[in-house]
Order: sequence, then structure tokens, then C-alpha cells
Amino acid sequence: MSALLCHELQFAPRETLWIADENSKALLEEGFTFGGDLLSNRWDIAKLAEDKCGRSFFSDFHFEELERKYRRIVYAVSKEKAVVHHIINLAPEFLGEGGELVLVGGKQSGIKTYAAKAAQRFGGAKQLQKHGTEYASINTHTGRGGETVDDQNYVQLRPLPELNGLYSKPGLFGWNKIDRGSALLAQQISPYAPGDGAHVVDLGCGYGYLCTQLAARGSFSFTATDNNAAALLACGKNFGELALDGVVVPSNAGAELGARIADLLICNPPFHQGFQVEGDLTDRFLQQSARLLKPSGIALFVVNEFIPLAKKGRSYFSEVQLIAHEQGFCVYKLTP
Repeated sequence: MSALLCHELQFAPRETLWIADENSKALLEEGFTFGGDLLSNRWDIAKLAEDKCGRSFFSDFHFEELERKYRRIVYAVSKEKAVVHHIINLAPEFLGEGGELVLVGGKQSGIKTYAAKAAQRFGGAKQLQKHGTEYASINTHTGRGGETVDDQNYVQLRPLPELNGLYSKPGLFGWNKIDRGSALLAQQISPYAPGDGAHVVDLGCGYGYLCTQLAARGSFSFTATDNNAAALLACGKNFGELALDGVVVPSNAGAELGARIADLLICNPPFHQGFQVEGDLTDRFLQQSARLLKPSGIALFVVNEFIPLAKKGRSYFSEVQLIAHEQGFCVYKLTP
């Protein structure tokens, strides 16, 4: 938990916007309350903040939905560079004159580079203050503004040749490549594909790669979930373009879905939360998968080889079978 972020929010005026990504979750879990607005691209964080902030918004950082200007925007910088650049670019438009963008981060977050980018956008000198092991960059909106920074055209969904024409966008982990783990899982799916009409659940769907691969093998209905707003936009676009039968919904590892609905569950769970490796993320996905599967269903998981899924999975499933191990990834079949 960032002590500097906590301090900046505690003493912020009510007309403050807190940009909260996964690095901010620990603060909310501690019961922290905040009188201003919170905007997050993470479904779990936006839901967690609903009774702890003045207003809580979930979107792919669509500032225009907030319908107000702020005296302060406080942001612990994200892991994804395009996200940080997008927020730096938009901040002056949603600050009143004299308002401040406060960037917070540790050395490993790239805060020194982002402080320089913010100075470029705000048309001022680079501002960086050290507070223990953390840094703050406070940038004042003077009304003149400066040159925008490269955010890779953040807002645009685009079809990519690298994804065989699937749509994706910056802000999504591995947005412009096929993840090696997902590709390995897709290669193993055929023997386990259910019959036509079966219900498939994809937990942590990203831009929908696994669903689109499975859709080529039969006629299924899909429920695809993700915690990330950019992922939901991209997956929804791909479902529409390919006329897949299914829905794309925000969810924290499937916790909001009904029980015993899946004939097949597919999952490439994240193991990073912000800048940290979080082992309990795998447990959360396993626990929800066991709840979501029909008694006759199966789950297919792919994880980095250092994740002890065989051991973890036995707490939730009667059988955990390794079916592939290549290039640092393992695919497991799990039976209720």
C-alpha cells in the first residue's frame, strides 16, 4: 500500500478525482474513505469503492462521463505505459485553471520518466519530489498547455494482423500479440470441446482470443468475463464482428456469475496485480471455477510453470491432470 498515495488523498480537497488502478486496491481494502470521485478501469476496484467514495466510476478512463472539472487529479501510475500517457494527455482538459495533476509512484514504476512527460503536456518544468522510497510529481494547469505525449492512440479499437484480424487496444495486457500460454491452451482444446449448444465460460477473457479459437470448433454459447474495461471493449467487439453467441460481462474472476452454469470453463489467469506478483489470484480463479462448473463439466487452465496449480487445484477439484508443458507454460484439465 502506498503511504504517499494515502497522504495525498487524505488531505485532498473534495473536488479531487482519484484515478485508481490495481495498485490502489489495498488502500480501499483497508477501509479507506475518500470524499471525492474515483475512476477506475478495474471492475473490482470500482465496486469496492462504491460506499467509500463520493462517486465511483468504472470505464476505460472515459473522463467525459464524469461531467465536471477538478481541482486535483491524483494518480498512482499504472504498469501500462499507454494508460499513463492517456491520463496525462486528458488531465488538463478536466482540471480547472490552477488545478493539479499529482502522479505518485516508486522508482520501479517509471515515475521519473512520467514526470518529464507530464511537464511536456502541462508546458512547465519537470517536478519531482522524493518521499522515502516514493516520488510525487505535481503539475499545475496554467491554461496554456503543451504538446501531447504518445499514448498509441489509446482510445481506438483496431484489428491487428498479429492477432489474425482480431480487435484489440492499448491498456490491455499483451494487447498486440497472442499470448504464448493462451496459444498453447488453444492447441489443446479440441479433445475437450463439448457438444454443440454447450455453455462455455472464459474467466479473464482479455480480447477474447480463446473464445474465438473455440468457436471455430463448434456451436457454443459463451460467457466471457474480465476485470479490465479495455478487455471488455475489445472482447465485445470481437464477439460482434464474428457473430459469436454470447455475452461479455465485467466480473471479478467470475464471482458475479451464477453457480453450475459451465459445461467447459477456460482460463488463463493473471498472476500480476499491478507491479506485484500475487499468488492468491490463481486461488481465486480456481475457487470460482469449481463453483461455476456443472458436475459433468471440465475446466482447462494454462499457467506459468512456476505457479503450483497442481497443488492448488486439489483444494477445489477431484482431479487435476497436466496435459501439456511447453515453453514455460503448463495446461491442466480439472474435473469437479
